Amino acid sequence: MLHAQSLLTCGTDIERSKLIADHPEILEREAIFDALAAKKFAEVARIEGDVLVIPVVFHVVHDYGPENISDAQIFDAIEHINADFSATNTDFAATIPEFAGIAANCQIEFRLAQRELSGACTNGITRHASTRTYEGSDAAKLGGWQSGKYLNIWVVKDLTNGAAAYAYYPTSIAGLMYTVDGVICRYDYVGTIGAAGSYAAHVLSHEIGHYLNLQHVWGNSNAPGVACGDDQVPDTPMTEGWTTCNIYGNTCTAPIDNVQNHMEYSYCSTMFSEGQKSRMYAALESDDAMRNNLPTEENLLLTGTNDGYVASTCAPIADFYTSQRYICAGESVTYHDVSYNGEVTSRVWTFEGGSPASSTDIAPVVTYATEGWHQVILNVSNGVGTDTKTWNNYLHVAPAVSIYDENYFEDFNNQTEVENDWILYNKYEDPYEWKWRGNNGYYNTGCIWLNSRFGPDLESDVAISPMYDLSSGLTDNLFFKYSTTSYGDNEDDYTMSLKIYYSINCGDSWIYMNKVTGADLITSYGGSSNFFPQYPDQWAAAAFNLPEACKTDHVQFKIEFLYNPYVNNVFIDDFNFLSGVLNTTEQQASVALKVYPNPVHADGSSTIHYSLTSSNMVTISISDLAGRTIQVIGNAQEQEGSHFITISPKELGLPSGCYFVQIKAGGQLVSDKLIVI
Repeated sequence: MLHAQSLLTCGTDIERSKLIADHPEILEREAIFDALAAKKFAEVARIEGDVLVIPVVFHVVHDYGPENISDAQIFDAIEHINADFSATNTDFAATIPEFAGIAANCQIEFRLAQRELSGACTNGITRHASTRTYEGSDAAKLGGWQSGKYLNIWVVKDLTNGAAAYAYYPTSIAGLMYTVDGVICRYDYVGTIGAAGSYAAHVLSHEIGHYLNLQHVWGNSNAPGVACGDDQVPDTPMTEGWTTCNIYGNTCTAPIDNVQNHMEYSYCSTMFSEGQKSRMYAALESDDAMRNNLPTEENLLLTGTNDGYVASTCAPIADFYTSQRYICAGESVTYHDVSYNGEVTSRVWTFEGGSPASSTDIAPVVTYATEGWHQVILNVSNGVGTDTKTWNNYLHVAPAVSIYDENYFEDFNNQTEVENDWILYNKYEDPYEWKWRGNNGYYNTGCIWLNSRFGPDLESDVAISPMYDLSSGLTDNLFFKYSTTSYGDNEDDYTMSLKIYYSINCGDSWIYMNKVTGADLITSYGGSSNFFPQYPDQWAAAAFNLPEACKTDHVQFKIEFLYNPYVNNVFIDDFNFLSGVLNTTEQQASVALKVYPNPVHADGSSTIHYSLTSSNMVTISISDLAGRTIQVIGNAQEQEGSHFITISPKELGLPSGCYFVQIKAGGQLVSDKLIVI
């Protein structure tokens, strides 16, 4: 049983604060709306009339785990939302007498859409497979339907801001923000059945309150219990807010606080007030984010939510999964039909390289003996229509016996060998994936690379090695070289990471080893230009200690790159268990560079030490991570030998951050990071 102190709260004010920092004009729009709402309060104390209907569509963003909640859980959520907004919720009778007189039937009803704008049949639920579900934010709001015509509710595994859910006020939505307009919620806070429980009964009602411009009862903050605040609604007393269910509690000037309000954090809410009803009606009369279009008869006809609409039976949309996408030869997997949108009355599977080769079962078990990638096809149908999902390279079968040992050294120069041995794995088909490349490796040799520039925030892509026999115990480390850059402005922008895992059971489970992240991951300047390394000094060496548990006769490794908004392309070379040394061939190098100490304090100094193999014209500059030159500190003919320059970040006007010292000499460009703290 969950208790209030362990339950998650709302992230609306966190996200609002972020928006206002970049768009302070939102405050002006809020003030205009508050004036409109105040006029609404003055016009009528109680609003009576027809029920206003709002079309809703749920978008379940999932990785085929428990977050792929059932239709039944969503139907249950809609029932609880409508009960809260019509004052028919089972706990409404528990509203204390002091507030029973203003507890409102809001006369707003939410209906799952039955039509797309194209006229296509829907049950109001869409499903999107994506790893963004694990770090839900605006970036996880996939497949949203047109704002102002539907209320979009996204369901995810988790939220990056640590909340249960959040929504945007209509006054915060403008321009491209229309694509993220709606509510996003953790899967276990949707409804009260399935993955959720009774604790979550009113969470979506709270968030829809924000969607209709209601503030928390204590005002615009995510810190209840700190200071008396006002929600711009006359009949809800000023309060500090509550995270416990002290229904007769008092924190400010009123005799008691409205602890049972749906816009509180008490988790014992029962009601909206008449004033809140007026404020929500003001939102539905405002053109902010087109809220005024939602309940119009024209929109209800378009979305199949008008009174009297008879919902059609929809054709199914084919979808499937197996919990294991890579196995060893001779192993079996179980496939699951998770088609949606309409009931499936018949299905046919086709399994390339599998035994059986086809099936009509809902969860067939298939065994694979042939190594390599295999295609899976699922065709589903009912009396209305049919749909087919074809997934090439869905399942990879690796050799059952290791063919490499600790002497393995992969320089990625042989494309056929790399593509036969390595699993360059694009879990959900999109343009971003690990691939072989014949150049731009260390010393311009072959490599594997991820075309991650401008890639999707919060997603990840992996490359999986062959199997190794490391049971001799003759190696203690894993090495590889890597190269990448970022177009972020400071170290806080370098949250992308290369993570390393190992598996001793054919990838059935992976054990985390370590990662390279932050400034350590940035090996060169490059900014937002399409980065491809050209020189050896644009590479760095990674070394990872091998746990004793992985020194078996059947181990493989996974390299996972986790995206953020500032990523560029990533390159990997020289994967081995022998050496992580970055060699510089003397005959190729006309200049060598070292900057120390590094990092350096903003008030301190560093030395630039460079050596020339011959007399050359030398240009020395400092650039930011976007490749923009900040200072040129040397441009002259220099003699062979060692040279030293002392620099002061303060004198050069370099605030805390990451920079590159760059030297051009003899047709060669070398650089070294300079981190100012």
